[in-house]
Amino acid sequence: MMVGFAGLALGTSALLTTFITWLILPSLRRIKGETIREDVPERHRAKAGTPSLGGISFAVAVPLTVLLLTILRAPSFVVDALIFCGAMVSHAALGFADDWAKLKRRKGWRTQPKLAAQIALAILWVSLSKQRWSLQPPIGSESIFASWVWFAFLLLLFLATVNGVNIADGLDGLASGLTAIAAFTIGLLAYFEGLTIGALIAFALCGGCLGFLVFNRYPAKVMMGDIGSMALGAGLAISVFASHAILPFLLIGLVFWVEQATVTLQVSYFKWTKRRYGEGRRIFPMTPIHHSFELWGWHEPVIVATFWVAGIFSAAAGLTISMLLNGH
Repeated sequence: MMVGFAGLALGTSALLTTFITWLILPSLRRIKGETIREDVPERHRAKAGTPSLGGISFAVAVPLTVLLLTILRAPSFVVDALIFCGAMVSHAALGFADDWAKLKRRKGWRTQPKLAAQIALAILWVSLSKQRWSLQPPIGSESIFASWVWFAFLLLLFLATVNGVNIADGLDGLASGLTAIAAFTIGLLAYFEGLTIGALIAFALCGGCLGFLVFNRYPAKVMMGDIGSMALGAGLAISVFASHAILPFLLIGLVFWVEQATVTLQVSYFKWTKRRYGEGRRIFPMTPIHHSFELWGWHEPVIVATFWVAGIFSAAAGLTISMLLNGH
């Protein structure tokens, strides 16, 4: 029964996302298209004007699929579905505000208020997730200190997932493909553990990404924008919580962590060398690391395919280790 339910979630979400994207694409083309930052490879100039805000399609389709299927097939999980939908929609709204600022002023929100808003939302959804799904540390401890450390870890993981997907959204199909791989793997873990809502959420999220790839693969006809990447990141984090797949996700999401680590290292090293030597120096030609591959002469589809393969290997490793430890 769960196999059919999961397949229905994936298929419905994919078809609905594809349909909504096709429906809104003419309207998105009439809006001022994608603005290209100065700190990206020169070949990205050709993408200027590509319709953005495409992430609104799966930001609507995925929550709608989860909510409708939950009401029709598993009404006891409606509260769980609402947590997922709330996290996706609220982050989509935050991403839209940033996207709209970029379209109107060619400059998005400043880092501080944007991060403050992300932290506020993360505290809300992590608190609700922790309570709803009884997320406990892997090594049992009832001390207040351990409880706060665990909450801080969950908060950090949530924020890292949202920003990891956001950072990976730099090449056609990269973020949507990596998220589809991770979500499908989380869905398998939930299925093997008999966690219905976790499987439903994860497979619906995977379907939304696959449906969007119809238009977002190279050469992309539409970009997802922050409205899409933030919604995907929040949805992926909630699917991890609902599936009790927190530790496996540390390996499954490895490509996202590498993307973020290169940015953090680059910025930190640049600032340190500027203070020390009077001029900033770089570790990588450009970050996130996928841009370095472009400067090294790799073609965009090859980079995306390589990162997808890396995502598949890390997901397979996380899935295998988790199943072995759980005796499957």
